[in-house]
Amino acid sequence: MAKFLNKTQGDVARNTFSWQDNFKGENVMFRLQGNIQYNDNVVVREDEYLVFMRDGKIFHIFDKPGRYALTTTNVPLLGDLGAKLTGIRQLGEAYYLQRRELRGKFGTPEPMSFRDKDFGVVRIRAFGKFAYRLTDPTLFITQFVGSKGYANSAEVMDWLRDEVIQVLNDILGELKEQKNMGILDLPQYLQEIEQLLLANIEGELDRYGIKLMNIAGLNFNLPEEVQAAIDKRGAMGALGVNYMQYQSGKALENISEQPGGAGGAGAFAGLGAGMGAGYTMAGAMSQGMNQPPPGQQQTPPMAAQQSQGQGGGKFCPHCGAKVPDGAKFCPGCGKPATAGNNCPKCNAEVPDGAKFCPDCGNPM
Repeated sequence: MAKFLNKTQGDVARNTFSWQDNFKGENVMFRLQGNIQYNDNVVVREDEYLVFMRDGKIFHIFDKPGRYALTTTNVPLLGDLGAKLTGIRQLGEAYYLQRRELRGKFGTPEPMSFRDKDFGVVRIRAFGKFAYRLTDPTLFITQFVGSKGYANSAEVMDWLRDEVIQVLNDILGELKEQKNMGILDLPQYLQEIEQLLLANIEGELDRYGIKLMNIAGLNFNLPEEVQAAIDKRGAMGALGVNYMQYQSGKALENISEQPGGAGGAGAFAGLGAGMGAGYTMAGAMSQGMNQPPPGQQQTPPMAAQQSQGQGGGKFCPHCGAKVPDGAKFCPGCGKPATAGNNCPKCNAEVPDGAKFCPDCGNPM
């Protein structure tokens, strides 16, 4: 009792009670420990209500600052109880209520299921802050104390958080249905969600004498696998690649980070097996297509030119067969064994670009 209120003894008044400021904090209500006795004094400050109850009914609400003695003067409903009864009499209960704006936090105790257009059914968590104030002490005490039996602020705050989460869940469903909102669209709807939350919850809280003043810091947390998928999609868009290209690049990056040895070599070998087999097959096909027919040996013209002058004789520029020194025609194909033009008169070899034959002088 001493932790939350001041209790002093007086000559005229039995006891004096007040709610200590340093223990108010964000508590919306506080019940005085034990029952108030006849002629006890209570102190009410400017930011407080004091509700006096007896037998589950509200006898009087002190809504103005001051010091009050619980007698028939200040609580007319007591009647002439003080004149007829003697000794110490238990009159009833007293509840302090804060009038100023209070603040609290809310969060989903369990993830909410959300059907997303991109990721399917996703479970998300919501967190935020809110500000609220007491608007009607009579409704507040009647609903929470009389109907629900609450006796402290923690129970009231738990109820208020549940109401906020319930309305928030309904709003997300409406935005999904009406505007086809997805998880990736949530950031651009935060302000609209806050305003809808304030408007939709107002009617429910009015019945309890509370008004939600503001919503701030609203944010949604996604599962780790969904966050990883979003990051991967952003990386693919920035790099301009598809999923297979992105996965291949990540695989190469992971392999390059592995230390040398059997593990790294085996990983490279496994990754390159398909590509190596393809290159090997292509090379074999190309080599087979370039082979000469059976029984015929082909020497490339370049090889023939490089072999001229080595060991005597020369090679035909057409078929690659060896031509004896001095022979003008190839014994293998019968074509001229020289690479230039031949004189039509004496059949002598004439260099390219010559206008006359160097042997007989015939015009070319």
